[in-house]
Amino acid sequence: MKIENVILSLAFTISLMLVTFVAPQSAFGQEPRPAPPPALISLGEAQAIIDGAIAFTRERNLVMAIVVMDQSGYEVASARMDGAAFRNIRFAEGKAYASALYGQTTEELGAVATTRPDRYFGIMNMYPGKFYLVGGGVPLSVDGTLVGAVGIAGLPQGVDEMAARAGMADWEEYRANN
Repeated sequence: MKIENVILSLAFTISLMLVTFVAPQSAFGQEPRPAPPPALISLGEAQAIIDGAIAFTRERNLVMAIVVMDQSGYEVASARMDGAAFRNIRFAEGKAYASALYGQTTEELGAVATTRPDRYFGIMNMYPGKFYLVGGGVPLSVDGTLVGAVGIAGLPQGVDEMAARAGMADWEEYRANN
């Protein structure tokens, strides 16, 4: 009797595993999720942006968080300077994501709230909790092709975009030398 129970239990477990791992792809015609396109910005390039922005920020005795994303909105690298609020990394992520997806600065995208409130609320509803449309997100382009975006948070208004552009200057130098 015990052997029969063990055999039935084993058969049930194997059947469950087959249904769980094989059936979704074959029996139901589901294809595996496609991989995202390859990133057009390397980790070395992202680190150059981060280093340049941090140097700019340190010169002003300020602290911030920074996120660099690829063209698909996937994080390549990020950093939060000592003393920067934990929330700033999330704000920087929202700025970089918005810039990567729309290819505009978050300053420009945020202005849509007053010029086209219907579009602004549409964007915010399409990406709840993902976008932060306040200055500090800047798209990254090479020869007119969007390759990613940088988002910075925790600095006074206007200074975050200046820090992003300082990081981008270091990025352009890195690209020229590598």
